Amino acid sequence: MENRNPQLQRAIKVLGARQRQHAQAVRPQATKLVDKTFYLNVKVDGMSGINQLVDSNTKKLVGVTNFDGNLLNSGRDVVIDSIRTLFTSDGTSVENANWQNSERIPAQLQNADLRLIQTNDMLIDLPMTDTQNFKNEDHRPIATTPLLRAKEEFKLELEFPKGVTVPTGKPLFMRLEFRVTEAKK
Repeated sequence: MENRNPQLQRAIKVLGARQRQHAQAVRPQATKLVDKTFYLNVKVDGMSGINQLVDSNTKKLVGVTNFDGNLLNSGRDVVIDSIRTLFTSDGTSVENANWQNSERIPAQLQNADLRLIQTNDMLIDLPMTDTQNFKNEDHRPIATTPLLRAKEEFKLELEFPKGVTVPTGKPLFMRLEFRVTEAKK
């Protein structure tokens, strides 16, 4: 298991800068840091163009996602330090997909881009090949440690090249995992 101390130190600096920016005139509240993974399981066959993976209708569902809509609750800023993507066509639904399967993903999905956007700022813009899981413990570090701010809507989208569609047939499932440091006030 890797030492996550550098990521934690960067997260503390990012959150500290955010708190100084929005310092309250009254006594500031203590901040508690929590190590978390945000995850989302989706069925990707038949997708093309730009697909919103999270929106205001997204509900927490254990085993499928722990995103609750497309904005975080008040006082819960999140710093993202890494991401990984798992794929499988082994299963009949996102609830029972076998994420240990290490098959190759279709070229159409390898050429897609993953984007995380908040208030017109691009926080993450990566090709899917940069996030693909090659080993069980493999996460792609996000050097910029983007801050996902509370009470501000964000977009998590997958964009495919023009005219490309992921073929239907055998179901294809994708699991996105974001390792984060969450600040709770």
